[in-house]
Amino acid sequence: MPGPSPREFCQEQLLLLGDEELLPQAQAATLEILHSTIMKDPDGPTFEARLKVLAAAGPEDGSRLSDAAQVAQVLLETWLHAQQLEA
Repeated sequence: MPGPSPREFCQEQLLLLGDEELLPQAQAATLEILHSTIMKDPDGPTFEARLKVLAAAGPEDGSRLSDAAQVAQVLLETWLHAQQLEA
């Protein structure tokens, strides 16, 4: 049985965290990631590539993008771990 799609994966991760645990910047960054990476239902490799690009952003790219990069890095690490468990 195949694992969750990228959209389902992100939705599960958000449910695991719960809104009360996310700082306002993390909430905004997470919503931005969801909108920019999964609204068109990409396949796994496309989703992973988009997260890698976003995770590579740093403070020099602006604080909003930097916040999103930190969230993207966590999602990327979790996604890669989930993929390894399925293999």
